[in-house]
Amino acid sequence: MIELHWTEVDHVPAVWADAGPPLRAGLLFRAGHADETLATLGRTHLIEHLAFSAMNDELHRHNGIVDATITGFFTVGHPGDVSAFLAKVCDALSSLPAGRLEDEKRVLAAESAARSRDVCSQLLMWRYGAAGHGLAAMPEFGLRMATLEPLQEYAARRFTRGNAVLWLTGPPPDDLRLRLPQGPKRPLPALAPIQDALPGWFVDRESGGMAAGATVPRACASTIFAECALARLRKRLRVERAVSYAPAVFYVPLDADTAHLVLCADSSQDRRAELSDAFGEVFTALREIDAAEVDAARARIDEQRTGALAPPRAERAASEAYRAALDWIFDKPFEPGESLDAQLRAATAEDVSAIARRMQETTIFALPAEARLRPWCGERIPGSTAPVVSGRELPHLEAPTERARLVYGPDGVSVVFADGSHCTVRYSHLAAALKYADGGVRLIGSDAATVMVEPTLWQDGRDACYRIMQRVPADLLIAYPARPADAIPVADEKVRIGNRTVLLIACALALMLLRWLLAS
Repeated sequence: MIELHWTEVDHVPAVWADAGPPLRAGLLFRAGHADETLATLGRTHLIEHLAFSAMNDELHRHNGIVDATITGFFTVGHPGDVSAFLAKVCDALSSLPAGRLEDEKRVLAAESAARSRDVCSQLLMWRYGAAGHGLAAMPEFGLRMATLEPLQEYAARRFTRGNAVLWLTGPPPDDLRLRLPQGPKRPLPALAPIQDALPGWFVDRESGGMAAGATVPRACASTIFAECALARLRKRLRVERAVSYAPAVFYVPLDADTAHLVLCADSSQDRRAELSDAFGEVFTALREIDAAEVDAARARIDEQRTGALAPPRAERAASEAYRAALDWIFDKPFEPGESLDAQLRAATAEDVSAIARRMQETTIFALPAEARLRPWCGERIPGSTAPVVSGRELPHLEAPTERARLVYGPDGVSVVFADGSHCTVRYSHLAAALKYADGGVRLIGSDAATVMVEPTLWQDGRDACYRIMQRVPADLLIAYPARPADAIPVADEKVRIGNRTVLLIACALALMLLRWLLAS
């Protein structure tokens, strides 16, 4: 049994479990990217980097994280070293180093360029749009325009005593000081789904496989269901069909009551149609899980928690202290390991099957382009949730070969395609606007719908871009330099000449027909 002790350090709640030396500690703040807007996205990450920039970490003992709801600073070492590190973090947060601002922007740009596509984040974006937890999949647009004074003001509101919790693997050192400003604890971002009809799907051409994401209750039955799903995916996709190398399941808490559960599997491109069929077979069969399967999953979980595969006691002590701090962040009553063990034992096959049915009703699928659509996929999720706007319509410069049209007016902008589908961003739900020095304009709605208006593709395109920009609020506008010439799409001159030639021939034939009719 791991015993937890609660105390305070400079009015910051602190929880510790005795794990012996070296001392490990983490200072967590209820501040993450889900608290930002698309236009400011990246400022929490930038503040974390600036706070670390003053550290000398030749021994690689320190680390930091920024996720949807948490910013954390971690260290390990002698008690005096831990105290010194946390004091420096607090001092840096209170006075961000101005000399590192532009350098850390460039570091974050390099980090972003190296980051691989995350299908879990994409699923959150399709569920929540370009806000809250959906921002996990969006670029950090706010870095470009970030300046020190607004960053420091934001840090003063978010990185406060009332919004922080400390965890340690031993009692707090006597000399530990957390010099933070006063401030309240911040509420968690609301979960506001933008999709009304689920299940549904979108095409994912980049993750190398397929995935299914849904929201489920934070309960032991969900943990058992995740273990059952993983076992079935591995057996069917890797062992029996040999179509996937690494099927996986991810379970990420969103708030005190809700978690995001993702089932995913990879495959080679030539077998993705087969993968989607096999994945669907497993997914639909998960609706019913029997008692024997639940018992087997429970045994595997027990083995990892308290059995032969359990981590050493020091690791478990650190994990318990960290879990208690996370529950404080989530406003969730802490449940000791013994209570969780009892809940795991009490969960029934019906409890687990109910989680499966709940998941299937709220699933969003990331399908490969090669997937064969089946009834379990549901309907395709539209690219935007807003209806087409009314206003001036502009034809494409390659019309009539290209039959898309641009519509802009006082309410927003739409691109309407030949098949009747569209992408629309309304100004009332504008999340950010990117203005390129070459004239291009990119509008992103709160539902993550994106309309790119290229003046080189539409008749009177430059005037349209000018009028659109007049309606964008200054705090949502992000200026970018001109793009390389080869990155700017232009209408195909051969197509335009061909279309004009066809039009001239049609006019000539019509004129000849008119003359013949008049002469007869």
